[in-house]
Amino acid sequence: MGNWSENLKQTIDEKLKDSRDKDLRFFRIDEFKRNISRVDDFSNSCPVCKREQIDIAEAVNTIEQAVNHVGKHRRNYDRLISRLSKHMQKEHGFYAPYYFTYLISFFGIIGGSLLGYGLMQLNADIKLELFLIGFSIGLLPTYVWGHLKDKKIRNEKKLM
Repeated sequence: MGNWSENLKQTIDEKLKDSRDKDLRFFRIDEFKRNISRVDDFSNSCPVCKREQIDIAEAVNTIEQAVNHVGKHRRNYDRLISRLSKHMQKEHGFYAPYYFTYLISFFGIIGGSLLGYGLMQLNADIKLELFLIGFSIGLLPTYVWGHLKDKKIRNEKKLM
């Protein structure tokens, strides 16, 4: 981690020292600081990170206005946070907590519901039970699979 990111994080702390904790959480200031460090780490090898350093520096200079006032600075800050998160996820493999658990479980719910519906059509007497069996068959293995992928991400310290 370089001097550039440390200076920016210190500037953010100074500018937002009187802000409410609720606002700091809402505007994802901690995530922004972590992404500043990551951009600094990857800027030598990633041209997108190198370009983002300019936008980050501008956002840090106006972060107090972005947090405390509605307008152009807040909109630009929100766009920057989203852009950084998407880039870190796509290019560098950083994910939100439980990302894979939720994503893969969602598809398991869909698949299990379809399986349950198919089973339901086979027997007229126990429709609900067959639907629930199919739902469970779809949800449980995909939940475990997603949890294992999230555990791997946590062990590699690749959490957003």
